Amino acid sequence: MPDETGESKPVDHMIWQSPRWWRILVKELREILRDRRTIITLIAMPLLIYPLLGVTMQKLIVAQASSQNKVEYRIVLQTSQDLGSFWRYFRRGHALISQREGRVVNPAREAEGTLEDPFIEVITPGPKFGTADLDEVVAANDAEVGVLIGPQRDRAPVLIEIIFRPSSVTSCDARRFIEERFRAVNEEFAREMMSRMSPPVDAPLRIKAAPLTASGRGVGSSISLATLVPLILILMTVTGAVYPAIDLTAGERERGTLEALVASPVPRHELLFAKYLAVVSVAILTALANLSSMIVTAYSSGLESLLFGPAGLSMRLIGLTLGLLFVFAAFFSALILILTSFARSFKEAQAYLIPVMLVSLAPGVICLLPGIEFNAWLAVIPLANIVLLARDVFENRVVPLWALATLLSTVLYSAVALGAAARIFGTDAVLYGGDGGWSDLFRRPETARRQATLAQAMFGLAVLFPAFLILGGIATRMSETLSMNSRLALNALVTVGLFAGIPMVLTRFSAVNWLSGLSLRRAPALFFAAAVLLGLSLWPMAYELFLLQSPDRLDDLVKHLFETYKTQLDAVPLAWKLITLALVPAVCEELFFRGYLQTAFRAEMSGALAVGLSSMLFGLFHVVVRDALFFERFAPSCFLGLILGTLCLYSGSIWPGILLHSLHNGFLLTLSNYTEELKALGVGNYEAEHLPTTWLIVSACVATTAFGMVVFRGQSTLEDTGQTEKLDLS
Repeated sequence: MPDETGESKPVDHMIWQSPRWWRILVKELREILRDRRTIITLIAMPLLIYPLLGVTMQKLIVAQASSQNKVEYRIVLQTSQDLGSFWRYFRRGHALISQREGRVVNPAREAEGTLEDPFIEVITPGPKFGTADLDEVVAANDAEVGVLIGPQRDRAPVLIEIIFRPSSVTSCDARRFIEERFRAVNEEFAREMMSRMSPPVDAPLRIKAAPLTASGRGVGSSISLATLVPLILILMTVTGAVYPAIDLTAGERERGTLEALVASPVPRHELLFAKYLAVVSVAILTALANLSSMIVTAYSSGLESLLFGPAGLSMRLIGLTLGLLFVFAAFFSALILILTSFARSFKEAQAYLIPVMLVSLAPGVICLLPGIEFNAWLAVIPLANIVLLARDVFENRVVPLWALATLLSTVLYSAVALGAAARIFGTDAVLYGGDGGWSDLFRRPETARRQATLAQAMFGLAVLFPAFLILGGIATRMSETLSMNSRLALNALVTVGLFAGIPMVLTRFSAVNWLSGLSLRRAPALFFAAAVLLGLSLWPMAYELFLLQSPDRLDDLVKHLFETYKTQLDAVPLAWKLITLALVPAVCEELFFRGYLQTAFRAEMSGALAVGLSSMLFGLFHVVVRDALFFERFAPSCFLGLILGTLCLYSGSIWPGILLHSLHNGFLLTLSNYTEELKALGVGNYEAEHLPTTWLIVSACVATTAFGMVVFRGQSTLEDTGQTEKLDLS
C-alpha cells in the first residue's frame, strides 16, 4: 500500500507495527521453521516412527494371542479304547468352561474331534511306547500327564486318575487344566440334579467372573497402553522443543548475535518471552504432528480401541490429549530455557540437557508399572502427573481433584521456571564469560526491596500448592488415630508452617522489607471498626452464595463429608476451636494471600487485578476439602477474599483483614457450637433452605456501611500521602 510519498511499502510493514515481542516471535519462528532439522523433527519422524510402531504392535498382539492359544500339552492314555471316553468328557467340560468365560464354542469343530484352544495331543502307548507303563512314560518326560480311565458301571462314577510330575511346572499346569474340565462335567450334573428336586435347590454360592475391560490393556501384558501412549507423545513433544531452545539461546550466543539482540532497545523479559513462545509453538506443532500421525496409524491398523479405549477415537479425547500436551510443552519449554540460557555454546547446552532428559524419563517410566494409582504425591510430580492424567482420560476415570492439582501445579512450575530463565537470560556474566554460576539463582540480593517480585510470588505459590496437598494428606492420615484436639493442633501446625512459614522464609531470603513486603504496617482505627462490622455481617451473604449452588447436592455432600467430623468436633471446647479453626487460619492465610501474594501482584498490575487474582487463588485453596473437591466453597470464599483484599489495598495493612477473618470464622464456629440452644429459642433452623429475608437485609446494610467507611477513609488517606494511583480499581 502507498505511503505519504506515493511509494509502496512492503507487505511486512503491517507486521512490524505489532508489539516488539510479536515481531521477535515471528522472526524466530521463520528461522526455526526454515531449518531442515526442525522439519525432520516435525514431519519426517512422526511419518516414520508411528507406522513402524503400529506394525510392530500388530505383530506383537498376534504373537501373544498365538502363544496364548497354542498351549501344547501331551497326554498319554493307557489303551486306545480309552480315547473315546476321554474326549467325550473332556470336550464337554471344555465347552462348559468356554461358555462360562464368554468364549464362543464351535460345535462343528467339536464334532470333528479337534480342539483349537488350547492345542493338546492325546496319545496311547501303541508301537511307540510298547507295553510301557503310564508312570514310566510320564517320568521319562514323553508326556506331561497320564490319564487312567476306570471301567464304566451302571450308576457308579467313572474313576479317572491323573498321573503327573510334581517337580515340573508344565506337568502341574497340564494336570490342573485337565482336572478343571472334568470337574466342570461334575458341576453340570450336580446343577441338573438340584434343579429336578421339588422344590428346586440351588447352590449356596453364585460366582460371577468379571474380566477387566479397561482400555489400553494389552493381551497378556502388564503394561498399560493407556499410559504408554501419552508417554510416547510427551517424549516426542520434548524432542521437538529441545533444538529450538538451544538454537535460540546458546546457539545465538555461540554465533555472537545474542549480544546485539540484548543491546537493542527491547527489554530482556520481552526478548525471552518471544523466544519462549517460539519454543512452545514448535513443541505444540510437534505434538500436533505426532498426535495426528498416531491417530492415522491407529485408525488404519485397527488399533484405535486398544490405544484410546473401548469407545475409540473421539473429538473430546483428541482435544483433551492435545490440551495436556500443550500444558506440558509450556512447562518443559520454560525448564529447558533455564539451562540453555545459562550455556555458552551449543555443545554445553546439549551436555546440560542430556542428564535432564534422562532424569525426566524416570517418573514417566515409573508410571508404566502396573497398579500405579493417581494420588496427591503423583499429582504434583512433573511429567508423571501429566502421564497419569492422560491415562485416566483414556480410561474415562478422571478424579477432578487430581486433575485440578495436575494442571495448577504444572502452570505454577512453568511460571517459576520462566521467571528463573528471565533472571539468567542475557546477564553480563553469561554473555561475556564472567564468573557467573548456578549460585546466582539462589544468591540473596544485597539491597532491600519494598515487596517481592512477581516471579518470587509465583515461586512461593508453586511451593505452597504441592506442599498443601501432600502435607494436608499426610496430616489427614496421621490424624486418623488421634483425638480431635490433637487433630486440630496438627492441622493448625501445618497451616502455620505453610501459609506463614513460606512467605516469611522467602521474604527473609529475598531481602524484602518486612513491613512493606508483608503489609504489616499499622492501620488507622477506622479500618478496624469497619473490620468488626464486616466480620459480623458478611456470613449471611456468604451462606446464601453457598446455598444457591444445588441445595440438594449440597445436603448430601455435607452429610457425607462432615457428619462424623461435626459429631467429634462438638466435643471439643469452644476456646480450642476458636484458636485452631478461627485465629490461626485467619493470621496465616492473611499473611500469605494478602500480605505476601497480593502485595507482590500490586507491584506489577492494577489494584483491581491484584485483588481479583489473589481472591481467586484464595477461593481455589478452599475448594480442596479432605480428599474431595468442594466446588461450592469457591464462590463464598472468593467473595470473602474480595472484601479482605480490598480492605488490605485501602488500609495498606493485613491487620484489619486478620480481625475481619477471625471474627467471621469465630462467629460461625460459635453459632455451630450453640446450635441446640439457638433452636430452642427459635433461631437457627438449619433445615430451612435460606436465611430469613430480614437477616439478609440487615447484614447487607451493615456490610455496605462498613465497606463505604473503608473506601472513603482509604481514599482520603492515599490522597494525603500522594498515592492516589493505588485507587486505580478499573
